[in-house]
Amino acid sequence: MKKSFILIVGVLLFCAHTYSQTADEDAIKKVCIAETQAYADFDYDALASYHVQSAEDQLAYNTPNGAFGTQTGWENISKGLKNYFQTGKKQSLKLSSDNYHFVIHGDMAFVWFDASTQNDAGKITLMKGYRTLLKINGQWKILAVLAYVDHPSGK
Repeated sequence: MKKSFILIVGVLLFCAHTYSQTADEDAIKKVCIAETQAYADFDYDALASYHVQSAEDQLAYNTPNGAFGTQTGWENISKGLKNYFQTGKKQSLKLSSDNYHFVIHGDMAFVWFDASTQNDAGKITLMKGYRTLLKINGQWKILAVLAYVDHPSGK
């Protein structure tokens, strides 16, 4: 009887942990998709709402000419995004993502995933996304973005 009780309690604890992990994974995935779509839509306010917005925020990306860019701190990242959204060429892009992988430890998570965009002409651009997130007041927020685009794939 005692062994059965211990076994049942163990299974219940495992199931609770698994459900919690899945709920966090689902919430993180939604944040990543929404933040990436906000970027594609040039929607600064929506994009900003998914970020921690601290001096520790990080952004790293590659450029079509083979270089890369980095920015540290929400103030710098924010200025760069606002400038890009004002001067960049907005397109109507259909976003898709899959192949998510999660590492979650308490209120911190790291996720990587595959994504792609398709423009109105049917051109598909492949991407690999990496995000570090913090759980703040029960909500997952992005602390760091590493976005790598296979620019030749969209040509």
